[in-house]
Amino acid sequence: MNSLGAIVGFTLVFVLFTWAMSALLSLMIQAAGRPLRRLGAAAERRVTALAAALPVLVAAALVGALILSSIAGPDHCPVHDHHAHLCLTHGDDWASRPWAVALVSAAFAVLAIRLSLFAGALLRGGRAVARLRSASVAIGDVRLVESDQPFCFVAGLRRPEIYASSAAWRGIVGIEREAMIAHERAHVRHRDLAWRAAIEVLCAFGAPLTSSSIVARWDHATERLRDREAADAVDSPESVAGAMVRMCRLGTSAIPAGATSFAPKPAAIVDRVESLLTESPRGDRAAAVVTTLWVAVVVTMVASVAVHVEPLHHALESLLG
Repeated sequence: MNSLGAIVGFTLVFVLFTWAMSALLSLMIQAAGRPLRRLGAAAERRVTALAAALPVLVAAALVGALILSSIAGPDHCPVHDHHAHLCLTHGDDWASRPWAVALVSAAFAVLAIRLSLFAGALLRGGRAVARLRSASVAIGDVRLVESDQPFCFVAGLRRPEIYASSAAWRGIVGIEREAMIAHERAHVRHRDLAWRAAIEVLCAFGAPLTSSSIVARWDHATERLRDREAADAVDSPESVAGAMVRMCRLGTSAIPAGATSFAPKPAAIVDRVESLLTESPRGDRAAAVVTTLWVAVVVTMVASVAVHVEPLHHALESLLG
């Protein structure tokens, strides 16, 4: 058994499958932009989250099946010696394939860089939030920070809390302030920061240049969904829209990495306000249907791999080896 060769071979399959599938799903989501929007924010959020998870899960299942096949299946390696083998015992040839080693090494480097940048941003954000927390005063479930910079955001993966500056607190009053806080409470209640971190990690395994579009679409769908929950909480969509516009007029300020801000980006405010005031569907039922279909697709793909693992095993060896 050559551990290095076997690792290169199986990792190569995982990388190629994950990158190809993530790129395909990213293109499909972009192409289905308008129809996906019509399903509602909840459905759009679910589709993007599942698109981040599907390539990793199916690729892992495929590699797992190939490993089991090499252990428990018939040993066809001696009679097929014209290519490298995806086999724990006879996988040594992969280590002598420069292109395979280079691709696997590049994939590891890309993954390490992505995760390191993400982890570093979270650490810096956590330190910034810790400083704000030490200078804040609790008003109910809101941490009020004396600052001339207007902000209102949720921060903290394990224990998410709402932070608001005195400038935002004084600048937005009455039912609009209630709407703003209701929006942030919805983020806390649904643990959106933790879900977003999980999506970021899953997307790190995908093809380069594909993760940003999936994460951005998930973020925008989530914000529209929380806008609707805030409107239901205060029984006034106009108040949520008014609070967003007022925050933009106050001026947006930078927030710690890993936090989610109530203040919309200039490019998103029109869409969020229109989505809120036109009462577009939430898409909860469509989200449930999407989940059911996703589970069916995953089960079908995993079952197909399990049933056809031997010809698939040999086909991958012939194609890649």
